[in-house]
Amino acid sequence: MVEPKAWNLDSGRENIMIGIAMSTYFNEEIIRDTIQSIQQQTAEFVCVIADDGSTDRTVEVMRELTADDERFIILSLPHGERGVARKEAIGRLQELNVDVLYVIDSDMVLTDGLLTSCLLYLQHHEEVGALVIPEEAYSTYTNFFSKVKVFERNLFQIPEERIDDRSIEAARFWRMEAYEASGGINPAQISFEETQPTIRYIQQGGIIRRATFTSVKHNEKKVTLQNLLEKKRYYFQVMPQTLETEEGGFRKALARWYFFRPVLYHPSNLKKYRRHPVLTLGVAYMYLRLTIIGVSQLVTHKFGKSDPVADTK
Repeated sequence: MVEPKAWNLDSGRENIMIGIAMSTYFNEEIIRDTIQSIQQQTAEFVCVIADDGSTDRTVEVMRELTADDERFIILSLPHGERGVARKEAIGRLQELNVDVLYVIDSDMVLTDGLLTSCLLYLQHHEEVGALVIPEEAYSTYTNFFSKVKVFERNLFQIPEERIDDRSIEAARFWRMEAYEASGGINPAQISFEETQPTIRYIQQGGIIRRATFTSVKHNEKKVTLQNLLEKKRYYFQVMPQTLETEEGGFRKALARWYFFRPVLYHPSNLKKYRRHPVLTLGVAYMYLRLTIIGVSQLVTHKFGKSDPVADTK
């Protein structure tokens, strides 16, 4: 059983230090909103942003926005994978001995007071090692599959603190010792790497809760069915690396496969399906197409027809 350590606020330290780890890749158009939402937080933090080899103005924009803000550290890395950039940012925060780790993506906008409210929750719930932060999806685009993806993402926003053992939601706000106990992100996994620490920590007996009292806004940008399928095809191609590096990896993945996710059948979502039948059919069709791709990629890997990583280079 994983038992997080209580914070001793009388030990001479005035504040608990929060470390924010973010990775970016070609995000110059949306990174401003994300950084400004972090800068508006009142809690004490240091933010390390690792850019994964962007060749647009992402790094320049970030440096312009944080030029006079010592709370930010910008790392410009050669292009690798998202997990590699995340690992680099987290490693730098570990060197700075932060107490709390918050892992975010560059398309997330923090709501006012998010850091403070999450920190207070952990201070008053010493048994909880990490929090899943609900994501309020949105898009400025109005094409059908942008609407479908926003609708699908918001299905995971349910009004319950408890995390089901088949959840695919990744805990992002961690006590650092709990994150380290989980084994952390494995950058070699590439696909679905952000959920693995959550799964491992729960299996170790650790407690993770959903932060129903706050949320982040998640910009889905423009989504087309073709682009979505191609993106997920790559993730499925490299998924065997994740399965092979996790104990019982295939069983874990099967239990969390699209139509097997309990959250989809939560009463609050059944009401959404009735109100939005066309979007519901869009989600079902999207999941069906993704299932076909996933199964075909796993069969291809099993019979050793190709090296999926090499094929994408």
